Amino acid sequence: MRFLIALQRIASQMICGDRSRSGNVALIIAFSLPVLVMLAGGAVDFSAAVTTKSRLQDASDAAALAVSVEVAKNPNATESALLVIASSELAANEAGRSPTITALHVCAPVQNDCTAPDGSQMAMNTVAVATADYQPCAFLEIVPGVCTATNQSIKLTTASTTTIGFGKNLQLNLVMDSSASMIVGSTTNDVNLITTWVGNNWSLVKPGDPPPYTNADNPPCAFACHDVGSSTASSDIQLGLTHAHSAGATTRFDVMISAAQQLISHIQAEVAANPILANNTYMFNVMSFDTTLHSWGTANTTSFATAQSAVSQVVPGLDTHMSTALGSLITTVGVNGNGSSKTSPLKFLILVTDGLQSDRTQNYSSCHRGYDTAWSYDGPRNSGVCLSNQYDTTISQSQCDSFKSNGVVLAVLETPYVPLTGQDPWFAPYETTVRHVIYPGGPNTPSVVSQALQTCASPGYYFQATSDSEIATGFATLTDKFIANSAALAK
Repeated sequence: MRFLIALQRIASQMICGDRSRSGNVALIIAFSLPVLVMLAGGAVDFSAAVTTKSRLQDASDAAALAVSVEVAKNPNATESALLVIASSELAANEAGRSPTITALHVCAPVQNDCTAPDGSQMAMNTVAVATADYQPCAFLEIVPGVCTATNQSIKLTTASTTTIGFGKNLQLNLVMDSSASMIVGSTTNDVNLITTWVGNNWSLVKPGDPPPYTNADNPPCAFACHDVGSSTASSDIQLGLTHAHSAGATTRFDVMISAAQQLISHIQAEVAANPILANNTYMFNVMSFDTTLHSWGTANTTSFATAQSAVSQVVPGLDTHMSTALGSLITTVGVNGNGSSKTSPLKFLILVTDGLQSDRTQNYSSCHRGYDTAWSYDGPRNSGVCLSNQYDTTISQSQCDSFKSNGVVLAVLETPYVPLTGQDPWFAPYETTVRHVIYPGGPNTPSVVSQALQTCASPGYYFQATSDSEIATGFATLTDKFIANSAALAK
């Protein structure tokens, strides 16, 4: 009220200070000005309140979803423990403010608290959260009944309801890079074992391709080949894997296959230990890609044993033509469902790759070449390093976006490219060009391939495995996150 009195004094001074003006106009100004100022100030307060309530609603939704996810993982959690989780999530999303949870109800078999904050009956397997916060008044304190008398603020309230992700139909698509480069040794020791074996068994490396060599295969590829002129067949790569095992080596391909099998066993163990997760239906699709997309075993199998068998059938192939494979994969996986049936499952895709696509058109023979200042190197092959129109490329972001726009959760497990270095640059593409594609800024700079894969993945679903053990960890971490977050938000 003091604010209004001050404005009226200002208006009175205006009247007394200029008697040449019309008295009526002055009176109108005197009594209208406080109202106009009050309305403008009120608009500011209400706008701030709307913004704050929108943020509070988002934070409330996140808190309710966090509780739903926790109940799905731990169905025996007490409501007091769940309240701590909800409060923590609310505070994390409303940093700098002091929102409170005024009610939490968990209608699930164990908690069985099924009365909503408004007194209505909640559906089974749902969570209801009510929250409150206060928006300080800047102007509306002069309006009786709008702002609270105690702290001169507007009280804001929200409510959120989520559905606990029990009994969903989940489609788990495992897609593995099976190109030739995956059969390099998984460790330095493995690489050395293979190198030694090849040196001692050169006549066994590519039987049927003895010297003199053709122009398309000069010299012949010894191992893990991305070759030209169709001089290398898929059978050569598979024979290379056999030779690696003869040398006593473990390849990246072996590690990847083992990790995929461990994932299936991991999910099976989780289902056996958690009766709530056992309510889900898990459907597996096992695929790999090299120059094209390959499917293994039975599509949408619900049998853990059958899924394991499908993984064991995967064999290494030829070049990494990701764009071709992903184009087919977009169609194969299709649009995400709602999880209510086997024909409408929630879809998860985990892509395991080093993220580097092979040459598709042999543009290494026609690209612009020159001195590579980043690497201080001028490769002798065709007069320099390929500096533009590179024949190796990163993953297609538009294809990644297609999966995500279809509602599919896209997880990317990167197994960083492992080059075989120290070779004659006339015949070793890594020294001449590939490293420039991956690290255009030179040694010890970020990998653009890794950056592209991280952007490709759904938010929070990228994992880089820098060691053999981390491949298995990445499989489990990404898949567990999808299963845990199958709780659906129902506002």
